[in-house]
Amino acid sequence: MPLFTQDLNCHCFDPNKTFVLNPAAWSNPALGQWGTAAAYYSDYRYERRPVENISLGRLFRIKERASLQIRGEFTNMFNRTEMNNPTATNALATPSVSPTGQTLSGFGYISTGTLFSSPRQGQLIARFQF
Repeated sequence: MPLFTQDLNCHCFDPNKTFVLNPAAWSNPALGQWGTAAAYYSDYRYERRPVENISLGRLFRIKERASLQIRGEFTNMFNRTEMNNPTATNALATPSVSPTGQTLSGFGYISTGTLFSSPRQGQLIARFQF
């Protein structure tokens, strides 16, 4: 059974209306028994999240032994927002949907109320060396 019902990297589905994890691919062990699942699955990955940071700098020579370095460093340079990870705690959780068709909770639910990534941030650094 496939673990996902949708490819999280394709951006071809509405996370407000789609449960992305396949509950039929998961099962709980019998009561009082240890599970036989693998500790790690190579095909169980969330959405790809590239890191886009940039740093720009310039070194100014003032005299033979003195210099001024100015540098700007930015994280999440293009201010991209990313989808949250789907809820994967209980495969037996009943999916619930609002009257308008928006997912509210359940296995494979993606919360769209808050975003996963942090906003663009930057800092300016000046260093005088003598």
